[in-house]
Amino acid sequence: MYLTAAMLIKYNAFLLVKPSIEYLYTVNGAGRRFIVCLKNKTCSCRMFQLDEMLCPHAWAVIKKKNLTADDYCSELFKPQTVVKTYDVAVDSLPDEHEWKVPTYISKDVVLPTRYKRPPGRPKKKRDKPLASW
Repeated sequence: MYLTAAMLIKYNAFLLVKPSIEYLYTVNGAGRRFIVCLKNKTCSCRMFQLDEMLCPHAWAVIKKKNLTADDYCSELFKPQTVVKTYDVAVDSLPDEHEWKVPTYISKDVVLPTRYKRPPGRPKKKRDKPLASW
């Protein structure tokens, strides 16, 4: 589950961040303890390293230290990377008369289905009670 910015702000109000070393932090909240390492980009909840996105615990540490979140997210989630996915040019198809279709494909005939599904919601198939037998 991914959290929105508003959800993160509400959730982080209940998290208590305690530094252990320069890059290692303990985050307490809701009766649980999580260990966040900013150097290795890991959290004991494992969401930080698996998704390569900030988990709420790492977000709380980054906000407490006034760091930028862009340094700790994967390149895949940054806006400039998402925009690059649309940079690839797509060639249009040539005219249908110029297509080179293999003969084994052009000989195949695709027929419509034999049965037409009736309109509306399908009836529920329930077992009859024993008394009706």
